[in-house]
Amino acid sequence: MTKWGEPVSKDLLKALYFERGLSAQEIADRLSVSYHKIVYWMDRHGLERRSRPEASYLRHNPGGEKFSLNQSDRELFVAGVALYLGEGDKTNPSLIVTNSEVRVLKLWVRFLEQVCGVPTVKLKGHIDYYADLDYPSVLAYWSQQLDIPAANFERPTLKRGRAEKGSGTGRRSPHGTAHVKFHDAKLKKQMLMWIDELLSVGS
Repeated sequence: MTKWGEPVSKDLLKALYFERGLSAQEIADRLSVSYHKIVYWMDRHGLERRSRPEASYLRHNPGGEKFSLNQSDRELFVAGVALYLGEGDKTNPSLIVTNSEVRVLKLWVRFLEQVCGVPTVKLKGHIDYYADLDYPSVLAYWSQQLDIPAANFERPTLKRGRAEKGSGTGRRSPHGTAHVKFHDAKLKKQMLMWIDELLSVGS
């Protein structure tokens, strides 16, 4: 407990705010002082406070970031960013790549694993399939090929095939289309920055 008129040391604030990840309000509650006093002493010590998005991210991820970057494999890094530029969802807060080609999604999963440090057990999947396909078999295919647990696949979307509409069978994947996603707002922001950097090369 800190008395009202006593200063709050820089070392204590650094330990609680940066090392423990507590918010200014949580520190105030712990020390039984006002929020404004904590803010005052952080500013006085020159300690930069988190932005609202950063604070929200930390609040939803108390264990720290869910990823760890490793760009040592430059070829895989550039391939993954280029893949997301072409096939990735740019508006959803999650990182999502959708494709019917298994090799494309394998590359995406490898990028997430090796460059972003995200194990496949943390990935989510979603499948669009047609009525003439057996969903359990389709699910087993994508789960096995991508090494994503079947339990991580969300409820699928049943789509009407062209044959059902009387316009011929057309060309489509015998395994439907899969979406592979990883939700992390900070990594999504980083991906968009990488894309901007990639597009600026040679400009």
